[in-house]
Amino acid sequence: MTHSLSNKKSNFLIFLCWAAYTSAYVARLNYNASMVEILSQLGTTKEAAGTVSSFFFFAYGAGQLVNGLLSKRYNTKISVTIALVASCFINFGMTMCSGIEVMKYLWFLNGVFQSILWSSLIRTLSDNLHDSKLSRAVMVMSTTVASGTFTAYGLAALFSALSMKWTSVFYVASAVVGIVAVVWFFGMSSIQKNKNETAEAEISKKKKLSLTPAFIFSIVVILISAVANGFIKDGVTTWVPSILKEEFGVPSSLSIIVTLLLPVLSIFGASLVKVLHKKQKNENALNGIFYLASTVLAGLIILTLNLRSVPLTLALFAGVACLMSAINNVITSVVPLYSRDKIDSGLSAGLLNTFCYVGSTLATSLLGKIADTKGWNDVFICILCFTGIAFAVCLISVIFTRKKKG
Repeated sequence: MTHSLSNKKSNFLIFLCWAAYTSAYVARLNYNASMVEILSQLGTTKEAAGTVSSFFFFAYGAGQLVNGLLSKRYNTKISVTIALVASCFINFGMTMCSGIEVMKYLWFLNGVFQSILWSSLIRTLSDNLHDSKLSRAVMVMSTTVASGTFTAYGLAALFSALSMKWTSVFYVASAVVGIVAVVWFFGMSSIQKNKNETAEAEISKKKKLSLTPAFIFSIVVILISAVANGFIKDGVTTWVPSILKEEFGVPSSLSIIVTLLLPVLSIFGASLVKVLHKKQKNENALNGIFYLASTVLAGLIILTLNLRSVPLTLALFAGVACLMSAINNVITSVVPLYSRDKIDSGLSAGLLNTFCYVGSTLATSLLGKIADTKGWNDVFICILCFTGIAFAVCLISVIFTRKKKG
């Protein structure tokens, strides 16, 4: 497959995509990172606070599907810039809110605009990178979660420790995403100026939809895995600070800062995917391995909760977070980029991310409601059920595939 970008331009493009999505993560996770302080300062319930995230996830998830279908028509220099600038203004608008009712509608709009990003960025990478650059792109893009989450939660912890209002995080996020929007626009202008349009047309012609029964079955299983992944990954990220504060009496600032360990471990998850994917090309088998390990760790969280050990509980949550990041990496990056000869990368990235955020939407509101009415032990049981079901589905897929080959 012939591609139009030089090695230097390819690396620059990967950096631009990384910067765009990292800044977007800062401008979306800052709400979850500030939730402990928002609960305290606004005096609202966990369920009500969780609905703000759910509004975002709903808009983002639905928008992923729409933008996945339309991304091939976008000039990504313009579409990504619009998304980042809109998120900049929305984050600034959040600082003027004094209640959840207005917040949830603003955060819904944030989800609408940010849903443009992932499918557009993956398609941009797919359209311009040589096969030899795919592994690097997957690895670099996987760090956006860690980088964005670390920044958002780090700022929230810092401002909490300094007794500053929760709005401070949103001011900074607004500035960050606004600056990156400018960098993206001029960076992409430079890349597109020297782009070989003939080569781009050649790439597009070689992308043909290849929906064989086996491929469709594989995608269906991956979609189920995506729902479970979104539920567990964002459920853990959202509620661990509250768990540490309520179950173990950890101060708000410390509960947020120790949670920074969770997204940082996603880099190890991505490295694990990079190593194992060379040996196991079946993405459902790979996810099955990760879900089995997650089921074991989730079970241990329940069994050891009465020990009231912060290091042990945090280590187990860190393990789950690392494995969920690995699965998310397989679903949202590996599958779209490595299946680009079978299905449009923008479409598959949008579709798969949509199902991840179906799970995320369920997690923030459902787990918040369970915590309010039943307690955290039932939250852990719910997470265990999701990991177990996802493992079972992946196992069935692997057995079915092997029988068909046999």
